[in-house]
Amino acid sequence: MNEFYDFLDDEKISEKIIDFNHKNITIVRFFIPSIHCSSCIFILESLSKFHQNILESTVDFSSKQIWITYNNTRLKLSDLAKLLDNMGYKPDINFDSIGNRKKNLFDRKLIAKLAISFFCFGNIMLLAIPEYVGAYEEDIWFLEHRNFFRFIMVILSLPVVFFSFFDHIKNAFLGLKKNVINIDVPISIGILVLFLWSCYEVFFDLGFGYFDSLSSFSLFLLISKILQNYTHYQIFSFDRNYQSFYPIFITKVQPKNNQKEEKILLSSLKKGDLILIRNEEIVPADSILIKGNALLDNSFITGESHLVYKRIGERIYAGSKQRGEAIYLKIIKEIDHSYLSLLWNKNKSNQLIHKNYLNSISTKFSQYFTPTILFISIITGIYWYLMNDIPKIFQTTFSVLIITCPCALILSTPLVFGNMIRFFSKKGFYVKDIFTMEKISYIKTLIFDKTGTITDPNKEKIYFVGNMEYEEKKIIASLLKNSSHPLSQKILSELSVNSFYSIKNFKEVIGKGVEGVVKNVLVKVGSTEYLDIPTTRNKTTVYISINNRIMGYFLFRNYYRKGIKKMFQYLKKYKIIILSGDKNELEKKYLKSILPKNSKVFFSQSPEDKLNYVKKLQKNGESIMMFGDGINDCAALNQSEVGIAVSEKTTSFFPSCDALLQSDYLNKIVLFLKISRVSTILVIINFMISLFYNSIGILFAITGNLRPFIAAILMPLSSLSVIFFSLISTWIISRRLIF
Repeated sequence: MNEFYDFLDDEKISEKIIDFNHKNITIVRFFIPSIHCSSCIFILESLSKFHQNILESTVDFSSKQIWITYNNTRLKLSDLAKLLDNMGYKPDINFDSIGNRKKNLFDRKLIAKLAISFFCFGNIMLLAIPEYVGAYEEDIWFLEHRNFFRFIMVILSLPVVFFSFFDHIKNAFLGLKKNVINIDVPISIGILVLFLWSCYEVFFDLGFGYFDSLSSFSLFLLISKILQNYTHYQIFSFDRNYQSFYPIFITKVQPKNNQKEEKILLSSLKKGDLILIRNEEIVPADSILIKGNALLDNSFITGESHLVYKRIGERIYAGSKQRGEAIYLKIIKEIDHSYLSLLWNKNKSNQLIHKNYLNSISTKFSQYFTPTILFISIITGIYWYLMNDIPKIFQTTFSVLIITCPCALILSTPLVFGNMIRFFSKKGFYVKDIFTMEKISYIKTLIFDKTGTITDPNKEKIYFVGNMEYEEKKIIASLLKNSSHPLSQKILSELSVNSFYSIKNFKEVIGKGVEGVVKNVLVKVGSTEYLDIPTTRNKTTVYISINNRIMGYFLFRNYYRKGIKKMFQYLKKYKIIILSGDKNELEKKYLKSILPKNSKVFFSQSPEDKLNYVKKLQKNGESIMMFGDGINDCAALNQSEVGIAVSEKTTSFFPSCDALLQSDYLNKIVLFLKISRVSTILVIINFMISLFYNSIGILFAITGNLRPFIAAILMPLSSLSVIFFSLISTWIISRRLIF
């Protein structure tokens, strides 16, 4: 541990994690996942009391980061990291984090837009008040200077229009390119018409326009967008990289220099290099085993926890974790060209489909809303033309477009879904964005990975098949005590023996078994191959032989997460499919017994098999929600309409996904699905509220009676009604169903 952080003193690394460095003063930022309460903040912000060379420390609780200012001439960066680790606040430093520093909690551009919009909104409202109360009619000074105040409103509205219009016009064109009239089309039309007509009224001294409605609409949109971004970004990023699981440095071996070892940056690793991988370390690139016995945990790649034995000359894939003695590997592929990298990036283009979601409620609604409004506007203009009332042609046509500006419509979806996302996050379900939330509501097919998703690999059940006395338990435990193999340690824990016998002639064949002489009796523990037992069993077993007599075997069974059986019964209205890389037929039979009828279970599925199966269902018109936990699931997760990563903690590794679900809340997915459907209904109700106000406004507009006073009441009242209903309804539902 004393040398673990020495790599931080390397200038190439330190410059990537230091925020400020001048003379003897340095400011460094660390990500500390173990920050979880106010006591942590108090301790970490008191570091200057623990060490005289630490000048100041500041903690951001929401992002779990600490900024430390220290004297770099008397305190090294590695010593600072050791100090935090010894205090129980281990810094999370990995290969991915030094290359991609954590972004600011808020988007600075968005905050700047909010500040400017709020300034413009406040001043425009202040300047509009005299117009509403009729001050220009009663006060001569106001009457003489009215144009001055109105032109100030025009100037203040320019940045508001610039921010709002160009954001929406870009998305409107993207939709039109795909022959889709999305909600940004009527919004762009409404904003443009609202601004141009308001300028027309001011320039020709006909009124003060609708700048107040325009600025308030822009402000509400920005606030909802910021709240949505804030909900989860302080916790984690959904666009995780598999390289965040890698260490920063690797041990490189110089074969021409007496096997000299040196620490190098992982990014400096090249094809042909010889590296040393110790126990519990991860192989960073596809390699060939040169020396040693490789016992690999491939769960990071395949999702299955069975250990794999490799011989010298065999290929080892990136992402494998060594369990046991140190091994020497020769790199045969660059990090970015390994099998793990290809698996991660497979079908990455599918994420573009998620970003440009064209089937949302608002998009479907705008398919009818926009043409209808344009039709009413044109018919109104034609009517007044036939009535030979030229002045009212433009007035009524533009009035229809102004009063039907979908301000309330665009606020409805982010308010309802955004609020529900915030409530979900308090219960361990973190949804990426409102589009994902909306897609969840219409999903009918659910696909689950098995190992690590619906099972808990940390709570594997162990059964002994056969007869064993306490004395025999003690003999077996004495043998297993000398083995570091994970299965040996699990059996040893299960035996619960406190005292042990001495052992002679201990021998361990990596990946196969152990043997030794205990109390002058030969004891063997291992696989059927090691004990030369013919079997066709396709399950994880460890056999016991005492004095060449088979005593029985330990059977390892998966531990299914709490409430899984009941969860599947509640999900009987959905199509349930299990895709697993497991080959244990016993587990397959058990799964079929707890799943609803017509559910399907597929074992021995590779990552490519899972991906192809999802594609097959999508070709048949099915929308997929998939649950997975490892990189072996990432291609299928990305291909699915909604990919949900199931993880023990939000700070641990999880694949790129649309939502993250903490594993202990998996049995609550029924509730989350139900609430997402209710949220969709709330959005539709909001649309109805908005249409009600629009219908009233259109009646005034087409008859030529839409006065600024009426527009000033109907437009903000429509938006406020939607905001009020969204906040109250989501709060009531969350209190009744979630808490």
